[in-house]
Amino acid sequence: MKLTATLTGLALVAGTVLATPPAAAATVDTTATYVLVSRHSGKAVQVVSTSDGAAVTQGTRTDSAGQQWQFVDSGGGYYRLKSRLSGKVVDVASSSTANGANVVQWTDKNATNQQFRLADSDGGHVRFVNRNSGKALDVWERSTADGARISQYDDTGGTNQQWQLVRLGTATVGLPTDPNIRYFGRWNYGNPAAYVSEWAGAYVVVGFTGRTVKLRQRNAIDFYVSIDGGPDVSYVNRSGTVDLTPTPLASGNHTLRVSYRPIAGSYRGDAVFQGVVLDAGATTFAPAVPSRIVEFVGDSITVGQQSSKQALTAYGWLVGERLGAGHTQIAVGGACLVSAADGCIGMSDRFLRTGLQADATNWDFSRYRADVVVINLGTNDVGHSVTGPQFQSAYVTLLRRAREKYPTATVLAMQTFRKRYIPETQAAVRAVNDPKIRFVDTTGWIVEATDTTDNVHPNDQGHRKIADRLAPIVSAALG
Repeated sequence: MKLTATLTGLALVAGTVLATPPAAAATVDTTATYVLVSRHSGKAVQVVSTSDGAAVTQGTRTDSAGQQWQFVDSGGGYYRLKSRLSGKVVDVASSSTANGANVVQWTDKNATNQQFRLADSDGGHVRFVNRNSGKALDVWERSTADGARISQYDDTGGTNQQWQLVRLGTATVGLPTDPNIRYFGRWNYGNPAAYVSEWAGAYVVVGFTGRTVKLRQRNAIDFYVSIDGGPDVSYVNRSGTVDLTPTPLASGNHTLRVSYRPIAGSYRGDAVFQGVVLDAGATTFAPAVPSRIVEFVGDSITVGQQSSKQALTAYGWLVGERLGAGHTQIAVGGACLVSAADGCIGMSDRFLRTGLQADATNWDFSRYRADVVVINLGTNDVGHSVTGPQFQSAYVTLLRRAREKYPTATVLAMQTFRKRYIPETQAAVRAVNDPKIRFVDTTGWIVEATDTTDNVHPNDQGHRKIADRLAPIVSAALG
Protein backbone atom coordinates (compact mmCIF):
# COMPACT_ATOMS: atom_id res chain seq x y z
CA MET A 1 0.00 0.00 0.00
CA LYS A 2 1.25 3.51 -0.79
CA LEU A 3 0.46 6.94 0.60
CA THR A 4 0.80 10.09 -1.51
CA ALA A 5 3.15 12.55 0.21
CA THR A 6 6.06 14.80 -0.52
CA LEU A 7 9.46 13.11 -0.36
CA THR A 8 13.12 13.78 -0.85
CA GLY A 9 14.62 10.30 -1.25
CA LEU A 10 17.87 8.51 -0.74
CA ALA A 11 18.36 4.89 -1.65
CA LEU A 12 20.78 2.72 0.30
CA VAL A 13 22.03 -0.28 -1.64
CA ALA A 14 24.59 -2.60 -0.06
CA GLY A 15 25.91 0.23 2.07
CA THR A 16 26.18 2.81 -0.78
CA VAL A 17 24.04 5.94 -0.60
CA LEU A 18 22.60 7.07 -3.94
CA ALA A 19 20.86 10.43 -4.14
CA THR A 20 17.56 10.76 -6.01
CA PRO A 21 16.03 14.08 -7.07
CA PRO A 22 13.23 15.73 -5.08
CA ALA A 23 9.73 14.68 -6.12
CA ALA A 24 6.69 16.91 -5.94
CA ALA A 25 4.28 14.08 -5.20
CA ALA A 26 6.28 10.97 -4.47
CA THR A 27 4.90 7.97 -2.61
CA VAL A 28 5.51 6.52 0.81
CA ASP A 29 5.68 2.75 0.66
CA THR A 30 4.37 0.78 3.62
CA THR A 31 6.74 -2.07 2.73
CA ALA A 32 9.80 0.20 2.91
CA THR A 33 11.96 1.54 5.73
CA TYR A 34 12.65 5.25 6.27
CA VAL A 35 14.84 7.57 8.32
CA LEU A 36 13.05 10.79 9.37
CA VAL A 37 15.40 13.78 9.26
CA SER A 38 14.51 17.15 10.79
CA ARG A 39 14.73 20.10 8.41
CA HIS A 40 15.66 22.34 11.35
CA SER A 41 18.45 20.31 12.97
CA GLY A 42 19.48 17.77 10.34
CA LYS A 43 19.15 15.04 12.96
CA ALA A 44 17.10 11.86 12.78
CA VAL A 45 14.12 10.72 14.85
CA GLN A 46 15.21 7.85 17.08
CA VAL A 47 14.56 5.58 20.03
CA VAL A 48 17.39 3.98 22.02
CA SER A 49 15.33 1.52 24.04
CA THR A 50 12.83 -1.27 23.41
CA SER A 51 10.66 -0.39 26.43
CA ASP A 52 7.15 1.00 26.45
CA GLY A 53 7.30 4.69 27.36
CA ALA A 54 10.84 5.24 26.07
CA ALA A 55 11.31 8.78 24.77
CA VAL A 56 11.36 9.58 21.08
CA THR A 57 14.27 11.96 20.52
CA GLN A 58 16.56 13.22 17.78
CA GLY A 59 20.16 12.16 17.21
CA THR A 60 22.97 12.43 14.71
CA ARG A 61 21.99 10.32 11.73
CA THR A 62 23.61 6.87 11.73
CA ASP A 63 20.83 4.82 10.05
CA SER A 64 20.90 2.49 13.05
CA ALA A 65 17.87 0.32 13.75
CA GLY A 66 16.73 2.86 16.37
CA GLN A 67 16.47 5.47 13.60
CA GLN A 68 14.57 3.30 11.14
CA TRP A 69 10.80 3.51 10.78
CA GLN A 70 8.05 1.84 8.80
CA PHE A 71 4.59 3.23 7.96
CA VAL A 72 1.69 1.04 9.09
CA ASP A 73 -1.70 1.81 7.54
CA SER A 74 -4.45 2.83 10.00
CA GLY A 75 -7.02 3.73 7.35
CA GLY A 76 -8.56 7.08 6.57
CA GLY A 77 -5.23 8.51 5.43
CA TYR A 78 -3.54 7.93 8.81
CA TYR A 79 -0.47 5.83 9.58
CA ARG A 80 1.50 4.60 12.58
CA LEU A 81 5.29 5.02 12.71
CA LYS A 82 6.78 1.67 13.72
CA SER A 83 10.36 1.38 15.03
CA ARG A 84 12.63 -1.23 13.45
CA LEU A 85 14.50 -1.42 16.77
CA SER A 86 11.61 -2.17 19.11
CA GLY A 87 8.59 -2.99 16.97
CA LYS A 88 6.69 -0.33 18.92
CA VAL A 89 5.04 2.78 17.48
CA VAL A 90 5.26 6.52 18.04
CA ASP A 91 2.67 7.55 20.65
CA VAL A 92 1.58 10.86 22.19
CA ALA A 93 1.85 10.05 25.89
CA SER A 94 -1.42 9.65 27.80
CA SER A 95 -3.37 10.69 24.66
CA SER A 96 -2.58 14.28 25.57
CA THR A 97 -3.86 17.14 23.44
CA ALA A 98 -1.57 19.69 25.10
CA ASN A 99 1.26 21.57 23.47
CA GLY A 100 4.58 20.14 24.63
CA ALA A 101 3.20 16.71 25.50
CA ASN A 102 5.80 13.95 25.55
CA VAL A 103 6.12 11.74 22.49
CA VAL A 104 7.18 8.19 23.35
CA GLN A 105 7.01 4.70 21.88
CA TRP A 106 4.37 2.21 22.94
CA THR A 107 3.02 -1.18 22.05
CA ASP A 108 0.98 -0.84 18.85
CA LYS A 109 -2.70 -0.53 19.77
CA ASN A 110 -3.73 1.39 16.63
CA ALA A 111 -5.09 4.09 18.97
CA THR A 112 -5.76 7.57 17.58
CA ASN A 113 -2.89 9.03 19.62
CA GLN A 114 -0.63 6.66 17.62
CA GLN A 115 -1.95 7.72 14.22
CA PHE A 116 -0.55 10.49 12.01
CA ARG A 117 -1.33 11.98 8.62
CA LEU A 118 1.35 13.49 6.42
CA ALA A 119 0.95 17.13 5.42
CA ASP A 120 3.09 18.60 2.64
CA SER A 121 5.59 21.37 3.29
CA ASP A 122 7.80 23.06 0.73
CA GLY A 123 11.19 21.80 -0.36
CA GLY A 124 10.16 18.13 -0.32
CA HIS A 125 9.36 17.89 3.40
CA VAL A 126 6.33 16.66 5.35
CA ARG A 127 4.72 17.29 8.72
CA PHE A 128 3.25 14.56 10.93
CA VAL A 129 -0.15 15.58 12.34
CA ASN A 130 -1.60 13.47 15.14
CA ARG A 131 -5.15 12.19 14.67
CA ASN A 132 -6.08 12.56 18.34
CA SER A 133 -4.70 16.02 19.06
CA GLY A 134 -4.46 17.63 15.64
CA LYS A 135 -0.95 18.79 16.60
CA ALA A 136 2.29 18.23 14.72
CA LEU A 137 5.45 16.38 15.73
CA ASP A 138 7.90 19.07 16.80
CA VAL A 139 11.56 19.26 17.85
CA TRP A 140 10.97 20.81 21.25
CA GLU A 141 12.25 24.37 21.67
CA ARG A 142 13.86 24.14 18.23
CA SER A 143 16.84 22.29 19.67
CA THR A 144 19.73 21.13 17.52
CA ALA A 145 21.21 18.91 20.25
CA ASP A 146 21.52 15.13 20.21
CA GLY A 147 18.96 13.65 22.58
CA ALA A 148 16.53 16.57 22.32
CA ARG A 149 12.99 15.33 22.75
CA ILE A 150 10.32 15.16 20.09
CA SER A 151 7.04 16.64 21.29
CA GLN A 152 3.78 17.83 19.76
CA TYR A 153 2.70 21.41 19.14
CA ASP A 154 0.18 23.41 17.15
CA ASP A 155 0.83 22.85 13.45
CA THR A 156 2.73 26.06 12.64
CA GLY A 157 4.65 24.71 9.66
CA GLY A 158 7.97 25.67 11.30
CA THR A 159 11.13 23.97 10.11
CA ASN A 160 11.33 22.14 13.44
CA GLN A 161 8.06 20.44 12.41
CA GLN A 162 9.24 19.51 8.93
CA TRP A 163 10.81 16.18 8.08
CA GLN A 164 12.69 14.70 5.16
CA LEU A 165 11.81 11.06 4.52
CA VAL A 166 14.92 9.11 3.57
CA ARG A 167 14.08 5.74 2.13
CA LEU A 168 16.51 2.90 2.83
CA GLY A 169 17.02 0.11 0.38
CA THR A 170 16.41 -3.57 1.02
CA ALA A 171 19.72 -4.90 -0.31
CA THR A 172 21.33 -5.01 3.14
CA VAL A 173 20.13 -8.48 4.24
CA GLY A 174 22.94 -10.13 6.15
CA LEU A 175 25.36 -7.23 5.72
CA PRO A 176 26.69 -5.37 8.78
CA THR A 177 24.23 -2.54 8.01
CA ASP A 178 21.25 -4.89 8.17
CA PRO A 179 18.89 -3.26 10.72
CA ASN A 180 17.91 -6.69 12.06
CA ILE A 181 21.42 -7.29 13.37
CA ARG A 182 21.70 -6.14 16.98
CA TYR A 183 25.08 -4.98 18.26
CA PHE A 184 26.04 -5.06 21.94
CA GLY A 185 29.10 -3.19 23.12
CA ARG A 186 31.24 -0.70 21.29
CA TRP A 187 31.77 -1.25 17.59
CA ASN A 188 33.54 0.95 15.08
CA TYR A 189 30.87 1.52 12.42
CA GLY A 190 33.10 3.64 10.16
CA ASN A 191 33.25 1.05 7.37
CA PRO A 192 29.71 -0.15 6.49
CA ALA A 193 31.15 -3.37 5.06
CA ALA A 194 33.14 -4.32 8.16
CA TYR A 195 32.30 -3.42 11.76
CA VAL A 196 35.21 -3.69 14.21
CA SER A 197 35.19 -4.57 17.90
CA GLU A 198 38.26 -3.82 20.01
CA TRP A 199 36.89 -4.03 23.56
CA ALA A 200 36.09 -7.31 25.25
CA GLY A 201 32.57 -8.64 25.55
CA ALA A 202 31.07 -7.18 22.37
CA TYR A 203 28.70 -9.45 20.47
CA VAL A 204 26.10 -9.50 17.71
CA VAL A 205 22.67 -11.15 17.62
CA VAL A 206 20.48 -11.69 14.55
CA GLY A 207 17.38 -13.67 13.69
CA PHE A 208 17.35 -15.58 10.41
CA THR A 209 15.25 -17.99 8.38
CA GLY A 210 16.38 -21.04 6.46
CA ARG A 211 18.51 -24.00 7.45
CA THR A 212 22.09 -22.74 7.21
CA VAL A 213 24.10 -19.67 8.16
CA LYS A 214 27.69 -18.68 7.42
CA LEU A 215 29.82 -15.96 9.00
CA ARG A 216 31.91 -13.60 6.88
CA GLN A 217 35.32 -12.93 8.42
CA ARG A 218 38.27 -10.91 7.16
CA ASN A 219 41.47 -12.25 8.74
CA ALA A 220 41.95 -14.98 11.30
CA ILE A 221 40.16 -14.72 14.66
CA ASP A 222 38.91 -17.00 17.42
CA PHE A 223 35.19 -16.63 18.08
CA TYR A 224 32.21 -18.26 19.78
CA VAL A 225 28.83 -19.02 18.23
CA SER A 226 25.52 -19.81 19.88
CA ILE A 227 22.54 -20.83 17.73
CA ASP A 228 19.01 -20.81 19.13
CA GLY A 229 20.32 -20.21 22.64
CA GLY A 230 22.50 -23.31 22.63
CA PRO A 231 26.01 -23.67 24.07
CA ASP A 232 28.73 -21.36 22.79
CA VAL A 233 30.78 -23.31 20.24
CA SER A 234 34.43 -22.34 19.77
CA TYR A 235 35.92 -21.63 16.34
CA VAL A 236 39.70 -21.20 16.41
CA ASN A 237 41.80 -19.14 13.98
CA ARG A 238 39.10 -18.91 11.31
CA SER A 239 38.86 -16.50 8.38
CA GLY A 240 36.86 -16.08 5.19
CA THR A 241 33.32 -17.45 4.96
CA VAL A 242 32.85 -19.85 7.87
CA ASP A 243 30.05 -22.43 7.81
CA LEU A 244 28.34 -22.38 11.20
CA THR A 245 25.83 -25.14 10.39
CA PRO A 246 27.70 -28.18 9.04
CA THR A 247 24.55 -30.07 9.97
CA PRO A 248 21.60 -28.08 8.54
CA LEU A 249 19.03 -26.79 10.98
CA ALA A 250 15.33 -27.54 10.90
CA SER A 251 13.36 -25.17 8.69
CA GLY A 252 11.98 -22.13 10.48
CA ASN A 253 13.17 -19.14 12.47
CA HIS A 254 16.53 -19.20 14.26
CA THR A 255 18.78 -16.87 16.21
CA LEU A 256 22.55 -16.46 16.02
CA ARG A 257 24.93 -14.89 18.51
CA VAL A 258 28.60 -14.28 17.67
CA SER A 259 31.25 -13.02 20.08
CA TYR A 260 34.96 -12.60 19.45
CA ARG A 261 37.99 -13.51 21.53
CA PRO A 262 39.20 -10.29 23.16
CA ILE A 263 42.50 -8.69 22.22
CA ALA A 264 44.54 -9.59 25.30
CA GLY A 265 48.16 -10.32 26.09
CA SER A 266 49.94 -11.34 22.90
CA TYR A 267 46.70 -12.29 21.13
CA ARG A 268 45.85 -10.02 18.17
CA GLY A 269 42.96 -11.65 16.30
CA ASP A 270 41.01 -9.70 13.68
CA ALA A 271 37.67 -8.99 15.38
CA VAL A 272 35.92 -7.72 12.23
CA PHE A 273 32.29 -8.63 11.51
CA GLN A 274 31.42 -8.64 7.80
CA GLY A 275 27.92 -10.08 8.05
CA VAL A 276 26.24 -13.43 7.47
CA VAL A 277 25.35 -15.54 4.43
CA LEU A 278 21.96 -17.27 4.37
CA ASP A 279 20.17 -19.78 2.18
CA ALA A 280 18.76 -18.56 -1.11
CA GLY A 281 15.47 -16.81 -0.36
CA ALA A 282 16.11 -16.69 3.38
CA THR A 283 16.05 -13.43 5.28
CA THR A 284 16.85 -11.89 8.64
CA PHE A 285 14.44 -10.68 11.30
CA ALA A 286 14.79 -8.64 14.47
CA PRO A 287 15.56 -11.02 17.37
CA ALA A 288 14.16 -10.59 20.86
CA VAL A 289 16.90 -8.89 22.88
CA PRO A 290 17.06 -7.40 26.39
CA SER A 291 16.19 -3.74 26.82
CA ARG A 292 18.43 -3.28 29.90
CA ILE A 293 22.21 -3.08 29.57
CA VAL A 294 25.01 -3.52 32.11
CA GLU A 295 28.44 -2.16 31.23
CA PHE A 296 31.56 -3.52 32.94
CA VAL A 297 34.69 -1.31 32.88
CA GLY A 298 38.00 -2.85 33.85
CA ASP A 299 41.26 -4.61 33.03
CA SER A 300 42.31 -8.22 32.33
CA ILE A 301 40.18 -9.50 35.22
CA THR A 302 37.06 -8.01 33.63
CA VAL A 303 38.23 -9.30 30.23
CA GLY A 304 38.28 -12.80 31.67
CA GLN A 305 41.90 -13.37 30.77
CA GLN A 306 43.09 -16.88 31.76
CA SER A 307 39.53 -18.18 32.17
CA SER A 308 38.43 -20.93 29.80
CA LYS A 309 36.46 -18.79 27.33
CA GLN A 310 37.83 -15.33 28.17
CA ALA A 311 34.96 -12.81 28.10
CA LEU A 312 32.28 -15.53 28.06
CA THR A 313 33.44 -17.04 31.33
CA ALA A 314 34.21 -13.70 33.00
CA TYR A 315 32.04 -12.41 35.82
CA GLY A 316 30.54 -9.59 33.74
CA TRP A 317 29.23 -11.87 31.03
CA LEU A 318 27.97 -14.33 33.65
CA VAL A 319 26.09 -11.60 35.54
CA GLY A 320 24.47 -10.23 32.38
CA GLU A 321 23.36 -13.65 31.20
CA ARG A 322 22.06 -14.61 34.64
CA LEU A 323 19.95 -11.45 34.86
CA GLY A 324 18.71 -11.56 31.27
CA ALA A 325 20.36 -8.20 30.53
CA GLY A 326 22.43 -7.00 27.64
CA HIS A 327 26.07 -6.64 28.67
CA THR A 328 29.50 -5.58 27.51
CA GLN A 329 33.01 -5.47 28.95
CA ILE A 330 34.81 -2.20 28.20
CA ALA A 331 38.10 -3.68 29.28
CA VAL A 332 41.58 -4.61 28.08
CA GLY A 333 44.41 -6.59 29.63
CA GLY A 334 46.97 -4.53 31.50
CA ALA A 335 44.78 -1.44 31.78
CA CYS A 336 45.20 1.10 34.56
CA LEU A 337 42.73 3.65 35.82
CA VAL A 338 45.27 6.45 35.33
CA SER A 339 46.98 7.14 32.02
CA ALA A 340 50.50 6.47 33.28
CA ALA A 341 53.63 8.15 31.96
CA ASP A 342 55.06 4.78 30.95
CA GLY A 343 52.18 4.13 28.56
CA CYS A 344 49.70 2.14 30.64
CA ILE A 345 46.24 2.51 29.10
CA GLY A 346 44.18 4.74 31.39
CA MET A 347 40.52 3.74 31.43
CA SER A 348 39.47 7.05 32.94
CA ASP A 349 40.22 8.48 29.49
CA ARG A 350 39.61 5.45 27.26
CA PHE A 351 36.09 5.15 28.68
CA LEU A 352 35.15 7.85 26.18
CA ARG A 353 36.62 6.06 23.15
CA THR A 354 35.34 3.65 20.53
CA GLY A 355 38.59 1.67 20.58
CA LEU A 356 41.82 1.02 22.41
CA GLN A 357 44.08 3.64 20.90
CA ALA A 358 44.55 7.06 22.50
CA ASP A 359 43.48 8.72 19.25
CA ALA A 360 40.47 6.45 18.69
CA THR A 361 37.28 8.30 17.83
CA ASN A 362 34.96 9.32 20.64
CA TRP A 363 32.24 6.77 21.24
CA ASP A 364 28.70 7.80 20.31
CA PHE A 365 26.94 7.25 23.64
CA SER A 366 23.52 7.69 22.01
CA ARG A 367 23.88 4.20 20.51
CA TYR A 368 22.90 2.62 23.80
CA ARG A 369 22.21 3.66 27.38
CA ALA A 370 23.70 1.52 30.14
CA ASP A 371 21.37 1.02 33.10
CA VAL A 372 24.21 -0.08 35.40
CA VAL A 373 27.95 0.57 35.10
CA VAL A 374 30.32 -1.67 37.10
CA ILE A 375 33.91 -0.44 37.48
CA ASN A 376 36.76 -2.72 38.60
CA LEU A 377 40.05 -0.80 38.26
CA GLY A 378 43.20 -0.28 40.29
CA THR A 379 44.88 -3.67 40.19
CA ASN A 380 47.57 -2.50 37.74
CA ASP A 381 48.16 1.12 38.75
CA VAL A 382 50.50 0.22 41.59
CA GLY A 383 53.01 -1.20 39.11
CA HIS A 384 53.03 2.06 37.17
CA SER A 385 53.91 4.40 40.06
CA VAL A 386 50.45 5.94 40.31
CA THR A 387 50.11 7.83 43.59
CA GLY A 388 47.06 7.75 45.82
CA PRO A 389 46.02 11.34 45.00
CA GLN A 390 46.45 10.69 41.27
CA PHE A 391 44.32 7.57 41.51
CA GLN A 392 41.56 9.28 43.49
CA SER A 393 41.43 12.23 41.09
CA ALA A 394 41.21 9.96 38.04
CA TYR A 395 38.49 7.87 39.71
CA VAL A 396 36.42 10.99 40.38
CA THR A 397 36.82 11.92 36.71
CA LEU A 398 35.68 8.48 35.56
CA LEU A 399 32.66 8.47 37.87
CA ARG A 400 31.60 11.90 36.65
CA ARG A 401 32.03 10.85 33.04
CA ALA A 402 29.91 7.77 33.61
CA ARG A 403 27.23 9.93 35.18
CA GLU A 404 27.36 12.46 32.33
CA LYS A 405 27.06 9.79 29.64
CA TYR A 406 24.48 7.67 31.47
CA PRO A 407 22.40 10.18 33.47
CA THR A 408 20.09 7.62 35.11
CA ALA A 409 22.46 4.68 35.56
CA THR A 410 23.60 3.20 38.84
CA VAL A 411 27.41 3.16 38.98
CA LEU A 412 29.12 0.54 41.14
CA ALA A 413 32.78 1.10 42.09
CA MET A 414 34.16 -2.30 43.07
CA GLN A 415 36.93 -2.81 45.57
CA THR A 416 39.74 -4.55 43.69
CA PHE A 417 40.21 -8.17 44.72
CA ARG A 418 43.87 -7.45 45.56
CA LYS A 419 42.68 -4.66 47.91
CA ARG A 420 44.55 -1.85 46.17
CA TYR A 421 43.61 1.85 46.47
CA ILE A 422 40.63 1.07 48.69
CA PRO A 423 40.63 4.39 50.61
CA GLU A 424 41.07 6.34 47.36
CA THR A 425 38.20 4.50 45.68
CA GLN A 426 35.92 5.13 48.65
CA ALA A 427 36.96 8.79 48.80
CA ALA A 428 36.20 9.22 45.09
CA VAL A 429 32.70 7.81 45.59
CA ARG A 430 32.13 10.19 48.51
CA ALA A 431 33.47 13.12 46.50
CA VAL A 432 30.92 12.80 43.71
CA ASN A 433 28.15 12.69 46.34
CA ASP A 434 25.63 10.87 44.17
CA PRO A 435 23.22 8.34 45.77
CA LYS A 436 23.34 6.17 42.64
CA ILE A 437 27.15 5.92 42.68
CA ARG A 438 28.19 3.32 45.26
CA PHE A 439 31.25 1.53 46.57
CA VAL A 440 31.08 -2.30 46.55
CA ASP A 441 33.08 -4.09 49.24
CA THR A 442 34.37 -7.36 47.73
CA THR A 443 36.13 -8.65 50.83
CA GLY A 444 35.96 -12.44 50.99
CA TRP A 445 34.43 -12.91 47.55
CA ILE A 446 37.27 -15.09 46.28
CA VAL A 447 40.27 -16.92 47.75
CA GLU A 448 43.45 -16.30 45.78
CA ALA A 449 44.89 -19.75 46.47
CA THR A 450 41.92 -21.66 44.99
CA ASP A 451 39.95 -19.16 42.88
CA THR A 452 42.72 -17.67 40.72
CA THR A 453 45.26 -19.02 38.25
CA ASP A 454 48.15 -16.85 39.43
CA ASN A 455 46.96 -15.05 42.59
CA VAL A 456 45.56 -12.31 40.32
CA HIS A 457 43.32 -13.63 37.54
CA PRO A 458 40.22 -15.56 38.60
CA ASN A 459 39.75 -19.03 37.18
CA ASP A 460 36.31 -20.18 36.05
CA GLN A 461 35.35 -21.03 39.63
CA GLY A 462 36.52 -17.62 40.82
CA HIS A 463 34.49 -15.79 38.18
CA ARG A 464 31.41 -17.79 39.11
CA LYS A 465 31.89 -16.90 42.78
CA ILE A 466 32.23 -13.22 41.89
CA ALA A 467 29.09 -13.42 39.78
CA ASP A 468 27.23 -15.06 42.66
CA ARG A 469 28.01 -12.04 44.87
CA LEU A 470 27.65 -9.33 42.23
CA ALA A 471 24.47 -10.46 40.47
CA PRO A 472 22.11 -9.63 43.38
CA ILE A 473 23.68 -6.16 43.69
CA VAL A 474 23.27 -5.47 39.98
CA SER A 475 19.75 -6.92 40.01
CA ALA A 476 18.75 -4.53 42.81
CA ALA A 477 20.24 -1.62 40.84
CA LEU A 478 18.25 -2.60 37.76
CA GLY A 479 15.10 -2.50 39.89
